Amino acid sequence: MKPSPTYVFNLPPEEQVIKRNRTITTYYAQLYQREPYLYKWAGMAAFASFHIGEKLKMWNWESSGIESLSVTCARKNRSLGDDFQIIRIINNNIFAEIGGAHLAFSQMEFHLFKANLINANKHKLIIEAFERLNHEREQLKSGGHSELNNEIIWNANIQILWHEQSKVVQPLFDKLTRAFSRAMTFFASFDYKINHHPTRRISRSRFILFMLLNGYGIVRSNGLLPELTNLNHRWFWISEDLIKKWKIVESDHDLVAKEINDLAQMEDRSLSL
Repeated sequence: MKPSPTYVFNLPPEEQVIKRNRTITTYYAQLYQREPYLYKWAGMAAFASFHIGEKLKMWNWESSGIESLSVTCARKNRSLGDDFQIIRIINNNIFAEIGGAHLAFSQMEFHLFKANLINANKHKLIIEAFERLNHEREQLKSGGHSELNNEIIWNANIQILWHEQSKVVQPLFDKLTRAFSRAMTFFASFDYKINHHPTRRISRSRFILFMLLNGYGIVRSNGLLPELTNLNHRWFWISEDLIKKWKIVESDHDLVAKEINDLAQMEDRSLSL
């Protein structure tokens, strides 16, 4: 099959860890900012990428430099720095697999975009999700939007999120050290407000508290305690708490517009949509 034209986005080099993360966050936020009815995944991803960036700031990247996944995982005695490398790689891989596809989808003719996905052997789940989003995008352009359209859009975005968690994140989470995984489980939280703003219960969640209070059945079937790196546990948290809260938060248009605007201005990037 003849290669189709591709969309090229501009990211800082991997060595500029924090700047690259901030640019990724900016791209997600700008994408959601322009079409919030369509890009639900991008809106959530903007907040997720921001919080990952705050964690990446805890490591001295100028001193340690970056390393490939193969080098990081080859060590017999793994260090804290190796785990931070994996988190950095996860952030990059999510953009490479899904974020970049969203940017291309937003700017390319769909038949060319779909051809690129097929040429790149992308998972059937991703192709189907973007097909649904394209259909709903055309509906929005023609002025048609109903609760059914909204439900289809949400289902497509959740399908993309499941692919992200199961196919992109989980294989790398499996490579984290046991100590780091336990620490993540204890400290993991999510907030739909960025750090310098006051927060409230409806916009934030802490993994371990939610699972202990609401996930007894699923935790019991997989062990005694919740684990963030357990896909079943993490997906229960995401689907039963984070997604539901995102739906509530984004219904407050003034609130989400302010937060997304701040995230969209983290780096000097502008999407020509």
